Amino acid sequence: MPAGLLERLTKREREVVLLAIDGQTNGEIAKTLYVSEITVKKHVSSIFVKLAVKNRNQLIKLFTSKT
Repeated sequence: MPAGLLERLTKREREVVLLAIDGQTNGEIAKTLYVSEITVKKHVSSIFVKLAVKNRNQLIKLFTSKT
């Protein structure tokens, strides 16, 4: 993962990103992290703003591209 991007995120947001890249849904992420699905949605929204992406596909591409 690009280190510069990760520095923009909180520890919890980084955990959410890793789980999203792994293909987990918001509900699955919530269960994994022992938080509500609403909390996960708030983290995802914050991640999108901080990394200037519009959806999960862009997020995944950002972290998995080799450029």
